[in-house]
Amino acid sequence: MKYLLYFIILTLTNANNIWLRIPPFFVKDSVYNFLDNHQINNCFYKLEDNDTLLLKCWRNNKLVDVTINIHQSYKEKRFATTISI
Repeated sequence: MKYLLYFIILTLTNANNIWLRIPPFFVKDSVYNFLDNHQINNCFYKLEDNDTLLLKCWRNNKLVDVTINIHQSYKEKRFATTISI
């Protein structure tokens, strides 16, 4: 019972770290659905640089800022912290 409770707590605390796979060629649909579900429409856009899109949009009669960034992901090199002889 103790292990089950520990497992449930561990799962709930890491729920925000779970990445869901988007099938190839459906990224655009996922972004559209996100914008639609959050009622993001009636926008002006500005390309800040090659990797940043800024939007100013009306949502529920209020002006909101939306930013879409592309960040290069680098794998972290990890080295062993122990040496055995």
